[in-house]
Amino acid sequence: MRLVVVSNRLPVSIAREDGEWKVKAGAGGLVTALAPVLRNRGGLWIGWSGAKGDVDLPTLLASFSRTAGYDLQAVNLTEEEVRNYYYGFSNEVVWPLFHDLQSRCNFRPEYWRAYLDVNLKFAETVARFSKDNDYIWVHDYHLMHVAFMLRNMGISRKLGFFLHIPFPPPDIFVKLPWRSKIIRALLEYDLVGFQTTRDRRNFVDCAQALVS
Repeated sequence: MRLVVVSNRLPVSIAREDGEWKVKAGAGGLVTALAPVLRNRGGLWIGWSGAKGDVDLPTLLASFSRTAGYDLQAVNLTEEEVRNYYYGFSNEVVWPLFHDLQSRCNFRPEYWRAYLDVNLKFAETVARFSKDNDYIWVHDYHLMHVAFMLRNMGISRKLGFFLHIPFPPPDIFVKLPWRSKIIRALLEYDLVGFQTTRDRRNFVDCAQALVS
């Protein structure tokens, strides 16, 4: 079974040096943990490249893949999508609310719409480049709706999700205007993982309270 990792960012950084675009291995806990797994067994990593400007992404990523031992597939996002989905919904709604920083939340409807649109883009990329016997492992709060989108497309591949931030208790989670939609979307995954037992218990409590 091939592993397909899906995260907000690809495990690389792309920058212009001496007039040329260059791609380098990224850093961080997720890259450190998963890159060796993909390298040893082969696989695919799907994510946003973060690149801006006239970049020949397919050539750059193909060159990196040959040495990394696994494939990369970029999801292209517009500046508006990055602003509303990433800086907006992900970082002005989900991150502060899940960390009990409710006063920092900005529940703007356009953020929610962009979040759904970008999750659909990721799901379409997964559907196009994955295979029926792949295991698709989606990471973190930026992409909680990917499984929901894939199921709506009729994709029945095995789907796992891991949340890298805390999951809040019901009294905090219910302050999210789209709480029921988020819970139902997460329940479309075959497996949902959390950092702690408390996070898992909070999720179960929220699901029992919001899903009849």
